[in-house]
Amino acid sequence: MDLYISPTSPPCNAVLLVARALKLKLNVKVVNTRAGDTKTPEFLKMNPQHTVPTLDDYGFYLWESRAIMIYLVNKYGRRDDPLYPRDAKLRAMVESRLYFDAATLYPALTKCYYPILMGNQTEPNPEDLQKAKDAFDIINGFLENTEYVGGNTFSIADISLLVTVTGFHLFQFDLTPYERVSKWFNKAKEICPGYDDILLRSFDMVKELYGKNIKGGSAVPTPAT
Repeated sequence: MDLYISPTSPPCNAVLLVARALKLKLNVKVVNTRAGDTKTPEFLKMNPQHTVPTLDDYGFYLWESRAIMIYLVNKYGRRDDPLYPRDAKLRAMVESRLYFDAATLYPALTKCYYPILMGNQTEPNPEDLQKAKDAFDIINGFLENTEYVGGNTFSIADISLLVTVTGFHLFQFDLTPYERVSKWFNKAKEICPGYDDILLRSFDMVKELYGKNIKGGSAVPTPAT
């Protein structure tokens, strides 16, 4: 089973973290999106959107990181794996948090910090930063009555949001006003398999590449899905 990734991509790293949690062995293939590796005829046959991550499960092709995360747990997880529970209501809560990350939080990360990374800005646009703060208020609300973002068990929703929140944290976004988020973040990064050697290592790679544009941080939103 092949997984095509960019090693500095948060969505790619989210999939790698889920695979680690499932103890799956993937054949990881690093591609250079800027060099056009995802626009070759061979790659476009797998994924006409030419994005990463892209999964090739012995001829079954899938892209979009959160879809891959769901697929991996459905196919390779335990029968009622808490990473993606079978109960309809619990599953719906996990999915809603995944969609929140995809539609709200991760875009806020890219809008706030990608221009800084590219050297086009030195600070986040105030409107974009406010949207990020509003998103963190919402996450704080998610955690009002549950231990994790999608319920009382650690799930793929936690992994997806953990990757994005780590990006904010390493860009010195202040989590202090969001007490429940801070508590969840500290716990989630401790129990998430592969957090240090997959995610933080990836962000350290970004710092090596773009450090001159980053003030005290080491995370980057890489265009991906």
